[in-house]
Amino acid sequence: MSKEKEIVENTIQVIRETTELFYQQKVKEAYNKMQETIDHILKAVDILHAYKSEYEAFGLEEERLVTSLTDAMNAMQAGDTVLLADILEYDFVEYLQELTEQMD
Repeated sequence: MSKEKEIVENTIQVIRETTELFYQQKVKEAYNKMQETIDHILKAVDILHAYKSEYEAFGLEEERLVTSLTDAMNAMQAGDTVLLADILEYDFVEYLQELTEQMD
């Protein structure tokens, strides 16, 4: 497994840990974990962009990433933790998983 794929998979795990806290209504713990989650997301997005530069056939859709993250930010600003968790889990993570399937 490539280092890039491992980083994205670690990001998926961190996001899932955070969303699980939101689903369990452990909102304070989840928000405390959000900084770590955001750091992982930023690193994964950078890795995906670099991977796309290296492998032209890699099917990264930047707009899809931006839309998911914008929706997540809007849910967070609205204080809708369930919607935030749903967006992260069912939009963002699912897309990251699709991308990791294309990686070496």
